[in-house]
Amino acid sequence: MRSNHFLDEVSSYIRSKEAKKYIEAELKAHLHQAKTELVKKGYKEDEAEELAVRNMGSPSDIGQKMDKLHRPKIDWKLMCMFLFMSATGLFLFWFLFKDGNSFSVLKQVYSVTGSVVLACVILFFDYRKFQRWGWVFFTMGCLILYQFQFSNVLVNGSPRINIMGLLSVDSIVVLPLFLLAWAGMLQSKKMNVYLAAILYVCSSFLFMFTTNLQAAVLYSLMVAVMVWKSSLNKRKILITAAVLLTTCVSLLLISLKDLRAYQFERLFAFVTPEKFSETSGYMYLKLEKLIGDAGWFGHIGSLGAIDFSNEMMTDFIFVTITYTLGWAGALLIGLLFLWMIWRISRIFQTVKDPFGKMLVSGSFAIFTAQVTVSIGMSLGLLPITSVSLPFMSYGALSAMINACLFGLVLSVYHKKDIILMKKI
Repeated sequence: MRSNHFLDEVSSYIRSKEAKKYIEAELKAHLHQAKTELVKKGYKEDEAEELAVRNMGSPSDIGQKMDKLHRPKIDWKLMCMFLFMSATGLFLFWFLFKDGNSFSVLKQVYSVTGSVVLACVILFFDYRKFQRWGWVFFTMGCLILYQFQFSNVLVNGSPRINIMGLLSVDSIVVLPLFLLAWAGMLQSKKMNVYLAAILYVCSSFLFMFTTNLQAAVLYSLMVAVMVWKSSLNKRKILITAAVLLTTCVSLLLISLKDLRAYQFERLFAFVTPEKFSETSGYMYLKLEKLIGDAGWFGHIGSLGAIDFSNEMMTDFIFVTITYTLGWAGALLIGLLFLWMIWRISRIFQTVKDPFGKMLVSGSFAIFTAQVTVSIGMSLGLLPITSVSLPFMSYGALSAMINACLFGLVLSVYHKKDIILMKKI
């Protein structure tokens, strides 16, 4: 059998066009090397080629093995968990509000459905096409943050902007853009620790102008993890981080003299909520009572203790889950989140593409921070902030952002074996 017929038969069993191209090139190189060695031993050109092909083995066996080994794969474990958690959050919302309320069950159905579709679209999109647009994504993110300064719509003191009149969003909406931006910029040969610090400081100032501390913290954690996992010099990263942290703490201490009485009260309410039971400490005491009264199996048949305000279905959804399903249900939800975090970390370890690793590490940081802060705040371990619990909290924005994160992680996993073969 001639080498071209051999390659054609092997390729006929490989379904991925991209994998087929690299497998053909790899086998062709092996055949050429084997043929050259046989010619040196005294074989004629035609004899050497036929013998080299014969020594390779059955083309059908090779093709089927290569197809199984290198075709794009979906991490069905993480995908199924994404779908399960999305469905669980939607079912919980329907169960609590099926008799009519200020929330819209139909809107939540649209949000969850849209998030699932978005994640699937990103999953089958080649994430590598984003890499060369890192600086563009960074500029877009900064321009969007700048627009918040001109917004007249305030929610809990933070400005919001409307997207085509359909969705009102705060500054957290730009996190996926900055995730793609930093993943791409950190692959640039021009990037160094000092340039990264300058870009981070400039973009952080834009976040602070939106008065959305939660978005700024999530952004900072994302950048910190991605920069640390990059190829930049670790010693310079630590020194620069120490300088930035010292500067931030100094500015914070200086700004304390300008804080008003009610702002100091919010700070102390976390430590001693009983002293501020009628004002800033009221919510801490309320959450503590609901958690304490939950018991192991909750109060599914008696939900009167929850007033179902906006916060109880958004920022404090974990308290609602604990009171409704009990500590047993809350523990199960917590373990599922922990498994998802572990699974994303495992994907990070298996990915070899530097750009893909950056996307997974940034997604890991944002998702883990949301889960940790939301649950920690609900249990009284962290001060109250406006951070949604992924999949569980009401709202389209949170659903779409987490859909982007999981879509990117699944997309990186989808291509990891093809990229590994390309490098080999």
